This record gives sequence, structure tokens and C-alpha cells, in this order.
Amino acid sequence: MLAHTFSRSAMNDLNETELFSKIQLELINRYQVDPNLASEMTWDLMEVLSAVDSNFDIFEKYFLQ
Repeated sequence: MLAHTFSRSAMNDLNETELFSKIQLELINRYQVDPNLASEMTWDLMEVLSAVDSNFDIFEKYFLQ
């Protein structure tokens, strides 16, 4: 059971890392935001989404196409 919990946690961390990269690249490429600012904006957005228990998969599916 502990291994399953660990693997779920590792998967969530990996998904959040991938999502972070996708959001940051979207800000840089689509809106020509400075990479450092895009990084800050991405962290802020992910914190807000986490605070309201958002589903990152749905966010990625509908907003990062």
C-alpha cells in the first residue's frame, strides 16, 4: 500500500512538473512574456489552482491546446 501511495505521489509531482513547463512555454511563446516573469506567473497560477482544488488534468485539456 505504501508503494502505491508513493507512486501516486511521484506521478502527481511529475504531472505538475510537466504542467508547469507547458504553462510557462505557453506564456513565453503565445504572449511573449519574459521567461523569468513567466516562471513567476506559472507558480502563482499553480498555487491558485491548488488552493481551490482544481483538476490540473481538466485545466491542461481545455486551456493548453
